[in-house]
Amino acid sequence: MPGDAALPLAGIRVVDLGWITAGAASSTLLLDLGADVVKVEGPGAPDPFRRWDGAEPGSDWWNRSPFFNFTNRGKHSLCLDLKDPRGREALLRLLEGADVLVENFRRGVMAAFGLDIAMLRQRFPRLVIASISSQGETGPDRDMVSFGSTLEATAGLAALTGAGEAPVITGRDVNYPDQVVCLFAAGAICAALLERGRTGQGAHLDLSQRELTSFLLGEELIAAAAGAPSPRRGNADPAEPEERLVADGAGWRVEWPGGSAPVRDGVALAAAEDFARGTAVLRSPDGTPAKGIPFRFANRTLAVQDSCHDLGTDNRAVLAAAGFAPEEITALEAAGVLATAPRGG
Repeated sequence: MPGDAALPLAGIRVVDLGWITAGAASSTLLLDLGADVVKVEGPGAPDPFRRWDGAEPGSDWWNRSPFFNFTNRGKHSLCLDLKDPRGREALLRLLEGADVLVENFRRGVMAAFGLDIAMLRQRFPRLVIASISSQGETGPDRDMVSFGSTLEATAGLAALTGAGEAPVITGRDVNYPDQVVCLFAAGAICAALLERGRTGQGAHLDLSQRELTSFLLGEELIAAAAGAPSPRRGNADPAEPEERLVADGAGWRVEWPGGSAPVRDGVALAAAEDFARGTAVLRSPDGTPAKGIPFRFANRTLAVQDSCHDLGTDNRAVLAAAGFAPEEITALEAAGVLATAPRGG
């Protein structure tokens, strides 16, 4: 892609085993910084975001999900069955030339694939492995499976949201913790790559979404630990009585001494000029909305350079670049280890 050589992570190769948002969005930020990213999915277990309500039966619906395409633009797509020993060996050969591996499976899944982290660290000492999980690699809750809603609950965020007796979560599937973990993960990965430049050694990054969400509470968590927890106040804070939320006939406004601003919903925000000039949501070359880039460089323009690739469309190119001979790739295709559609249709 034009201009990649000028970006900070140019030449860095990333293997993305991420699902839904946490892992996938982390590798997207690395891509935006210049990294080359290969998204690996299994034909029997593609990214759940590929399945979406409203897909047309009989079509290649797995390539049409706006949720998947929004976050995974620009990545090479490798559809590889990791449950097959031949698929596992193919991934290991791919990792020989990789700098970063991102995964956010439930704890134990990587080991079940024969990809135990300790083995990977020994075999690929320069590899930076980012494991993003609900509760982290250790501790009594390490095997817990979570969504953003459960993370908000277990991290303490929901207890501070809303007013009255009931805590409030931000949504059903795509929640605040899912959207912010990628910022922490991408930063930690960049730091680990810098450290590798000094020591020659990679790292295993243990990123607990629950702990990261608790970290966001900042002083609220400190106050609670000191015995002075904050109650749920909703929109009324007795320390700032002149700050308030009021209905204005057309919607809601937030008011404070000397000013006010409208409360914008998604429709109003998308239509606003300041939003259109920002980078939270950008456009792919095919015109579809794409996850944006939450930062800018003063001396270069960052943009979405590529649309989302169809499932498995890069199988041959990715494996050829990893040193596979054409006949090896053909054999994997014939055995069903490689695919271009989910197993079972």
